[in-house]
Amino acid sequence: MLTLLVIALVGGVVGRVVVVSLESNEAMVKDKALDRCDSLGIAGPMSWENMTSEEFHVMVNEMADIGASWIRIGVIWRDVEPSSGNFKWDDLDERLQLAVDAGLRPLLLIHTTPSWIDDVGEVGNGTAQEYARFSGEVAKRYHDQAEGYEIWNEPNLDRFWPKPSPESYAELLTATAPLLRQIDPDAEIVAAGLAPAASIEEYSVTIEDFLRGLYDLDALQDVTAIGIHPYSYPEMPSGTSSWNTFAQLPRIQAIMHSYGDREREIWLTEYGAPSEGNGGVGLELQSDMIVEALQMTEDGDNFGPIFIYTMYDIDFDPEDRESHFGLLYGPGDPKPAFLALSDATKRCSLLSDLE
Repeated sequence: MLTLLVIALVGGVVGRVVVVSLESNEAMVKDKALDRCDSLGIAGPMSWENMTSEEFHVMVNEMADIGASWIRIGVIWRDVEPSSGNFKWDDLDERLQLAVDAGLRPLLLIHTTPSWIDDVGEVGNGTAQEYARFSGEVAKRYHDQAEGYEIWNEPNLDRFWPKPSPESYAELLTATAPLLRQIDPDAEIVAAGLAPAASIEEYSVTIEDFLRGLYDLDALQDVTAIGIHPYSYPEMPSGTSSWNTFAQLPRIQAIMHSYGDREREIWLTEYGAPSEGNGGVGLELQSDMIVEALQMTEDGDNFGPIFIYTMYDIDFDPEDRESHFGLLYGPGDPKPAFLALSDATKRCSLLSDLE
């Protein structure tokens, strides 16, 4: 069996030596449990919005079974407020209550724009203030259940933010974060998870350039955590390729430190790998990547939860890798990644009970 010794260097801190198997779906850290039992979360696609309450109930119970502590639930603005002042909370109420009843801690991802206002992306068009108002309504309603709020998703990509720029997102962030802090002072306020990206004018901004821009604009004052989506496939998180976003985490922390920011956490609000489809890595490597990513963030400094994307495969084109990020094929049908994560979290819980 091919193995590789890896010393996890995260945030300038040397973690434990782990034994990485490239031909096994076993947990990455032999005879070791995770240091903390509360860092595993699950992030969902927008297809969760189409689930029945029964389907969602089954899914969150499977999350609890795997040992997850957190769930990232989308608050889809266009669905919740389809017209100005007309709120439809029932579906979100139900999903959030089912998650809490399963023992999960909700991080609410507030994103998308309804058709009745201008899209995000332009400074001064009033959208930032409207988004802040809506986010305030979310916090007023769910402050007793939500553990935190994530302000938008991947604003450094034009897929989610037209003509992305730190300046336009900073307007949204500085309008919203202080209001959330006022309404729910104990909540985590997470700046939107930034995606792996090249620098292409009007299409995408690198994580590092985007983050520097937010610091230069003094836009992070009311934020408790920085969101990052450190996808690394087809390489292991411990790989060293320049495009491996997980490998860039020490550089991201170095940027934070250069601005005097040594206390704020990085939250990995999405991480995963496709098991199949065009660009898929296979079942065993998907499992190895996910467990190693969890272990490396456990060992590093100033990391919050890591949210694995996602629970179930999605019914897209079978050749589309976006269809195959699930830890399970579907309800009750686990992949090796699900079993490996469950094993790691169970050993962590066992050690915690013995302390």
